[in-house]
Amino acid sequence: MPQQQLTLRIQIILYTLAAFAICILMIDQYRQGLYSLVLSNAIGVPAFLFSATYLYINRDHSPVLWVHHILISLLAILALYQLLDYPDLMTHYLYALPLFSFFCLPILNATIINIVIALITSLMMWSEFGWQEGLRSGTNYCLFLGSAWCYAYLTQIKQNSLRRLALTDQISGAYNKRHFYHTLDREISRSENSQDPISLIALTVDDYHQMMDIHGRRSISSFLSLFTERSRNVIRAGDEIFRLEEDLFILLLPHCPNDGAIVLMERIKRNLQQQSWDPIPELNLSTSAATWTTGETAQELQKRLLQSLTKQQKTTLQLAAFSEQ
Repeated sequence: MPQQQLTLRIQIILYTLAAFAICILMIDQYRQGLYSLVLSNAIGVPAFLFSATYLYINRDHSPVLWVHHILISLLAILALYQLLDYPDLMTHYLYALPLFSFFCLPILNATIINIVIALITSLMMWSEFGWQEGLRSGTNYCLFLGSAWCYAYLTQIKQNSLRRLALTDQISGAYNKRHFYHTLDREISRSENSQDPISLIALTVDDYHQMMDIHGRRSISSFLSLFTERSRNVIRAGDEIFRLEEDLFILLLPHCPNDGAIVLMERIKRNLQQQSWDPIPELNLSTSAATWTTGETAQELQKRLLQSLTKQQKTTLQLAAFSEQ
């Protein structure tokens, strides 16, 4: 299950459980005669249920962050409205907002909202109970905010790292086959709407397995990593490099017509073959290019590209055999 869909389902469950928890809390507050709190919580219950329902209905669409913004802002307003009447109780409610907001919102948005809440809380407590109480409330809230921010930031770093691991080839550093098919399907769909050209360039390392036998796996792994790095330095911004097989790399070139792909292919081949690749004495590459045509699927485009590459390799072998004769 994609990370985004899993997070959305957890949010729906969390909002639904929060609505039921508030209902139980309202019953206890009503018994204690805290009628103003009951009224405030009565606003929160439909807000949680509406948010959960809306997220569920739109679960297959793009993220709807405005729902989270409105819900968190409403909860903050309700807590701040009752803060001076029930300072101890509302302060504890407010302390839950940093964790809640960082779970539902991007880090920057959640940070800005919580800084505003911290300032308002401090000023309200200062004006009503003195500067010491205002400073204490603001400091405590900022401690909760800092802890929640650190947790959210470290979690985001970990998620980004895992995402990169899932998308890249661990030896070469290029994107992997799975990401290639996903990206190619997406770019073709975009090109079908915009009619922008999209091209592919195939690069294969000649005598790869012979190089592996001579120089060993460790040296070849270093070579592949350097090959990817140098290839990225030659291609345009926005182009991507993928490793589909041990010796096969494919460049995906959005907004690139066939003539431009051929020119870029020759430039990349010449640039890479002219560089030094210690301990490999000489690097030889076979290349081919193909441009997407209207109505062509990703599989058909890739097949045409690889057929052109195979034809180029056969021609190179025939020329080499003729030269030896």
